[in-house]
Amino acid sequence: MLTNYIKIAWRNLWNNKVFGIINIAGLTFGLTCCMFILLWVANEWSYNRFHEKLPNIYQVYSHQYYSNNEILTVTATPGPMADQLKAEIPGIQKAAAFSWMTEKLLAVGEKGYKSKGQYANTDVFQVFTFPFIDGDPSKALLGPNSIVLSEKMALNLFGESKAVGKIVRLDSKEDYMVTGVMKDLPDNASFKFEWLLPMERIVQENPWLKKWGGNAPRTYVLVDPKADIGKVNAKVKGIIQRNAKESQAEVFLYPYKDTYLEGRFNKGKLDGGRIEYVRLFIIIAIFVLLIACINFMNLSTARAIQRSKEVGVRKSIGAGRGALISQFLGESFALVTIATALSLLLVWILLPSFEKMVSVTLSVPLFTWYNMLALLFLALFTGFVAGSYPAFYLSSLNAVTTLKGGMLRLKSSAIWLRKGLVVFQFVVSTVLIVAAFLIYQQINFIKNRNLGLNKDQVVWFYNEGSMVNDLKPFRNALSGLPGVEAISDADQLPIQVGSNFSGIGWKGKSPNEDILFDNLLVGYDLQKTMQLEMVEGRTFSPEFATDTNGIVINETAAKVMSLKPPYVGQLLTVDDQQLPIIGVTRDFSSNHLEKKVAPMSIRYRSAKNKFVLVRIKPDQVETAIGSIEKVFKQFNPQYPFEIKYMDASFADMYKSEQVIGRLSAAFTALAIFIACLGLFGLATFTAQQRTKEIGIRKVLGASIMQILALLSKDFIRLVLIAVGIAMPLAGYFMHGWLNRFAYHVDISWWVYVSTGVIAIVLAMLTVSYQSIRTARMNPVKSLRSE
Repeated sequence: MLTNYIKIAWRNLWNNKVFGIINIAGLTFGLTCCMFILLWVANEWSYNRFHEKLPNIYQVYSHQYYSNNEILTVTATPGPMADQLKAEIPGIQKAAAFSWMTEKLLAVGEKGYKSKGQYANTDVFQVFTFPFIDGDPSKALLGPNSIVLSEKMALNLFGESKAVGKIVRLDSKEDYMVTGVMKDLPDNASFKFEWLLPMERIVQENPWLKKWGGNAPRTYVLVDPKADIGKVNAKVKGIIQRNAKESQAEVFLYPYKDTYLEGRFNKGKLDGGRIEYVRLFIIIAIFVLLIACINFMNLSTARAIQRSKEVGVRKSIGAGRGALISQFLGESFALVTIATALSLLLVWILLPSFEKMVSVTLSVPLFTWYNMLALLFLALFTGFVAGSYPAFYLSSLNAVTTLKGGMLRLKSSAIWLRKGLVVFQFVVSTVLIVAAFLIYQQINFIKNRNLGLNKDQVVWFYNEGSMVNDLKPFRNALSGLPGVEAISDADQLPIQVGSNFSGIGWKGKSPNEDILFDNLLVGYDLQKTMQLEMVEGRTFSPEFATDTNGIVINETAAKVMSLKPPYVGQLLTVDDQQLPIIGVTRDFSSNHLEKKVAPMSIRYRSAKNKFVLVRIKPDQVETAIGSIEKVFKQFNPQYPFEIKYMDASFADMYKSEQVIGRLSAAFTALAIFIACLGLFGLATFTAQQRTKEIGIRKVLGASIMQILALLSKDFIRLVLIAVGIAMPLAGYFMHGWLNRFAYHVDISWWVYVSTGVIAIVLAMLTVSYQSIRTARMNPVKSLRSE
């Protein structure tokens, strides 16, 4: 019997190649989309899961309270935080501290590499799982001149020979002994360092890290599994206030396992994070798969007319309804099996392209037992959902009616179900079209928005080596080069200001007023280099010797302080020093557009700024960069010259949005394609149901255009209903997404109109083929059985 069913299934597939191809294609694309999304989701969930003690690791956060009910939640902590937590709070077993990421030149003899790393205390290897290839983790960072290398960095510097015990020179200044080599960090790790140095060294270089007034290191604690985390958090809450009475910050421990996906806070409350995108694409995967299943139902039921006599014959010779249901579900599972195999092949072929599209190397392998098990369940679910309705419908056909050649008709409830499914398909597709439009618009808005500065034609590189303590000779050497328009330096990129403080006073300031200001330290000519727009005055210039004792603020800062023009000359108090305002800039974007422009202070610093900024003339880019490299090599012959473009750094800030945009566009196109297959199925079914009606109309003189209009109007009505339902849904969801950005596009009426037109045109193109084919059919063939 089973062999007979397989033969019948294969014969039906072979005799109806178009239907078979469409069915298999729809299911293949739906499953492929689903598998890609599930792989991406699994990769997102896998972040940091390799740490063995993960359930008991917590990151230290703090709520900082300022005037106007502003609450800033930060992960930067005071320097003494780790030691104090371990000493003061019962239940905390270890406390790891990491500095900010920094880049250094590591050299052995003539061989040197620039790489990123961090300073850390000795507890990092007890809190986190960083397996060592060589060395003792408990002693690796005890010596002040010890260094731990990644496996990759050790191989670069020492080749195959043993690295532990050997010397590495840092920044051509000081020697460090390798005390450990650890395995390279996996791609799904939040930490990305290639070396670690003892925390005490950075504290020596930055004495303010010994105090409770500044925040910089990130602190992580290992909590005793038996401890009550609620009680531990209650004791942790006031630790800063107990050590710095003027502070209003409240500390809390947040599970480290949740920081990657759910680490965003707004106004002191958890406000999601990447988990929103994970949930979004899980929903998209479900909907795309449902659209594919609906197509299968529509197309399979459309073929019911051709198979009605087969059902009648089987029933007349004793086949029960259960046997028929089993047969048709079996055929469904057979098609799904073929589609699953094809989708697995597609995923394997397209995986490199998908990784490029999402800008990540997936840490979850494709061919694992759990992925294959998930795929099996997905295939079974798809086969049942796709095949259940056709199976139950076909098995319910009346044997007598079908064998007499009676016209097969659907009940009104079934007709409404079929139409409802098509409407559902186009609702989902239309929502995705609106979303893709608006995401594209927002990304373009970000790229083209007037930022208040000009990021184009600006390059930057690190201020390092002999230039660090005195940049003036290097500036002088650059200033005469062809193509170099202006030079400046800063402790942060002006588009990525992450440092802030609240220690500014002004005339009329209330004693209880506490305002947080972004803090940017710069050298000369920032205005000229970044082409800042000025409300009044200027930035620091070598032409005015007194500028170095002044301060520049932005428009928002002037408003916050209620200053009245003219601004230049008014005094502000910073760290007990009175500084005159020498300029007020127009507000410029100094951070991600999710955040509003904050009040900002810009102060002069003559040395040790991290970045050199150079504006280049548009028509002399290659010449200027080549000349800059030669001068750089004269000052720092041992350092590799690595130049970067400011506009590229700006684009990097919005990688997540760009990835979401690409994924949305791809899955929208796929959903539309699959939905159009479903509409084609309904058009086919309707045309088959109305073949004789059309024949009669043609005999009575109906033209092809009249018949085309007759067959198309119902479909257009369904699409219009879908568009009407989808528009408010799309507006609601996209309004919420856009509101994440402090600066965003408005949802214009033309987006809705364009989407409606696209949906209708796609529907017309989809149904036109089958409608024209039916309209051109010879009426003699359709009426000959009468």
